[in-house]
Amino acid sequence: MWTGLLALLTFIVRFCYGNATEFTVGYITGSRRLPNNFYYDRPGTTISGAITIAVEEVNQKLLNPRGHSLHFKVAETYGEETISIRQTASLVNEGIAGYIGPQETCIHEGRIAAAFNRPMISYYCTDNETSNKNIFPTFARTKPPDVQISKSLAALLHKFNWTQVTFLYSNNPVWGFGKMGETLMSVLESSGIKVTQRGMWDIVYHYNYKENPFPDLVKRTYQKTRRKGILLHVSFTIISRE
Repeated sequence: MWTGLLALLTFIVRFCYGNATEFTVGYITGSRRLPNNFYYDRPGTTISGAITIAVEEVNQKLLNPRGHSLHFKVAETYGEETISIRQTASLVNEGIAGYIGPQETCIHEGRIAAAFNRPMISYYCTDNETSNKNIFPTFARTKPPDVQISKSLAALLHKFNWTQVTFLYSNNPVWGFGKMGETLMSVLESSGIKVTQRGMWDIVYHYNYKENPFPDLVKRTYQKTRRKGILLHVSFTIISRE
């Protein structure tokens, strides 16, 4: 992870202010929970350690020998889009050279970055809209958008001549799979793969702590699945084939 961040930070420095003495990068991440939120999985807790190493590498090998230095300012989002947008705007006022992030959401944040000509490199967001470089000219990402992931799955299904599927996915907003599921179904249909059935669950399922939603979903769909195609889970793992 840190080697990727090293490349991103180097790009930001060269993109922005080549004659500056000090550079500050805004690091937009979700690593904490709001009060009474017990479900947010805080992806930033597993990612954030890398940025410290990457900044040290950039300073030691690139900037310090030339009389420059790089710093980063952390902007916590708690996984909330409204807070993420606010943090993005606030960092502009603090004179940052560019952004690493944001995390789960990036459409409105990317527009702010474009308006102020700041490079924004997201390591987590998969919103498809930000691929339009006419609207998001300064935005880039290291994680593929939902459409690209869905096209890869469609190509895999075609490889094995699977043209009908039953699709199961979580529409719980905590995990954000609902939007990805809708994108996947749209891509499958446009690729000539028919979604004959779909099922959803809206609970955050923890083994032995919540009622398991999967037996009922399989019970309600297995007959048509066995006759007509395969069963797909939101994780894109193929569970069974005719």
